[in-house]
Amino acid sequence: MAVSQNDTPRSQPVPTDAQEREKIYEDEINLMDYFRVLWKRKSLILLGSVLPAFIVGLILFFLPRNYKVTYVYDVKDQDAYDVKDQDAYDFKGQDAYDVSNWNLNQNNYKILLGRFYSDENTNKIKAKLQGYNPEAVNFEVSPSYMDLSKTKITNPFELEQIRQLEVQLLNMTITGRPKNNISKISSVIRDNFENIMPVYMVQNQLSSSARACRGKMASIEENKFNQELVLKTSKAVLAKLKSIKTKTSDTRQTNIALQFDISGKTEYLPVEYQIQATESKTVQLEEQIAANEETYNHYKDLLALNKKLLAELKGKMSSQYTIQQFRLFLIDLIGGYEKEELKDYLNSYIKKIENRISASAPIMQKPRVYTLARGTLKKTAITFVMLLTTVTFVAFLLESAQKS
Repeated sequence: MAVSQNDTPRSQPVPTDAQEREKIYEDEINLMDYFRVLWKRKSLILLGSVLPAFIVGLILFFLPRNYKVTYVYDVKDQDAYDVKDQDAYDFKGQDAYDVSNWNLNQNNYKILLGRFYSDENTNKIKAKLQGYNPEAVNFEVSPSYMDLSKTKITNPFELEQIRQLEVQLLNMTITGRPKNNISKISSVIRDNFENIMPVYMVQNQLSSSARACRGKMASIEENKFNQELVLKTSKAVLAKLKSIKTKTSDTRQTNIALQFDISGKTEYLPVEYQIQATESKTVQLEEQIAANEETYNHYKDLLALNKKLLAELKGKMSSQYTIQQFRLFLIDLIGGYEKEELKDYLNSYIKKIENRISASAPIMQKPRVYTLARGTLKKTAITFVMLLTTVTFVAFLLESAQKS
């Protein structure tokens, strides 16, 4: 019997809306399973997250507070002593970039931080403040230095100009506790920064002065041979000119002339004038050589003086040696010299040291002490979220292990 096309058996597809209803039903079952696990393990979750977070919050709230005090130094107000010249040395051999200035450009600021946080200097602070960490002292400049690693400037001249820019203010923030001890801590830190740290600056400046003295002496020694050779030649020429004059009779002396080529032109100069010019040149060379010798001896004396000052600092740097003590040493040292130029140099250097002492004072001697915010609420919330996540994960693991 023939079977019609409509009677052909075939699989009946499940309606799409039925599949969707089945998926929603399964999701509802899964969500309900999750909620049942959370409700079943609610005690564990509460005890493992809320209670510890609450305890952490109480601990943070009742912990001793930290306090801070900030000292502001005017590092740019040095116009009265800011005598800069293209030549690093003047006639007396004094460094134009002297110790009386901060000169706090980007490079010098890094050097300052390196000195302060060095083991040698921090040990001096720890010796007076047992248990205090000098790392709690922070420095900040205003305006801030430009980060050259992020700039698009490639011109070397412009980059060097940026490096040489000096800031206006230097802030030193000291953090500590309890509040009653912050005054003692800040006093010790200030004494170190204002009275001991400048000694390191003085030491570097003296080393620079010694190098400059050696450079000047080397330059004089290098030119000495050429000057003496020129003087020797001038004397030989003068002797031959005088011999020409001697061989000539008095009646015809004025008629003798020497020929010279000047700028392509032939000129004639009488012997008498040529002798006078050569004698004048010889005298100038002799005086120049004598002046160079005197200058050489002066730099030699300055070099010996700088070495003596460096030896004084080297022997005292490991102790609590202050710039005030160094000033007294300079005053006592003046009486041991007889040369007026060395006395003048020492007197001038003492003035620079005194300027350094006055420049190290902060704008406000007793700034306000502030309480540091501990962020109790924020830290407690972060702790709660971390514990809640961990305990919830543990709850599902326990449930899975129980079913297994």
